[in-house]
Amino acid sequence: MEDNFLTQLVSEPTRGAALLDLLLTSREGLVGDVVAGGCLGLSNHEMIEFLILGEVRRGVSKTTTMDFRRADFGLFRTLVERVPGERGQRGPGRLEGWTFFKEEVLKAQEQAVPTCQKTNSQGRRLACLNRELWLELRKKRRVCDVWKKGQATQEDCKDAMRLCREKIRRAKA
Repeated sequence: MEDNFLTQLVSEPTRGAALLDLLLTSREGLVGDVVAGGCLGLSNHEMIEFLILGEVRRGVSKTTTMDFRRADFGLFRTLVERVPGERGQRGPGRLEGWTFFKEEVLKAQEQAVPTCQKTNSQGRRLACLNRELWLELRKKRRVCDVWKKGQATQEDCKDAMRLCREKIRRAKA
C-alpha cells in the first residue's frame, strides 16, 4: 500500500486473529486514535473507532469579476481606436480579422477595466444605505425594541417606522 501512497491504520485483528478491516489514509495526521474493540449487536467482528483530525476550512472564493465602476472608459476607447481593421471586410480573411479584433478588444479590456474578488451577497449593503440612513434604521430598531419591553408607546414606534420609510424612499429615488 505504500506504493500507492496510502497508509493502513488498523493494526489490531478485528475477527479472531484475522485483520479484516481496512482504514486507509493518504496523509499523516488526518486520522488518529484508532481502536478496535467491542462488538456491534450480534456481529462477531470488532468495531473500529477513530477520530478524524483536521480543521474545517472555509472555502475562499478565487472568482474575480470586472469592476466596471472603477473602469477607465476613456483609455478603453483610445486603445480600441488604435486597432487597425477594415470595416465590412468580406472574403476568406474575414474570420481571421474578426479574431484579431476580438483579441485586441480583450487586451484593451484587461488594461482599462480592473478586476476584483467576488464577494458573497451577505457582505454587500444597499447602495442607497449611507451612514445617515443606517443610523436612522438603528434608531428605529431601538425604539421598537423599547416598545416591545413596554417602556415606550406604540405611537413612538410607528413614528420611527414612518420616518425611516420616508428616508429610505428619498434615498432610493
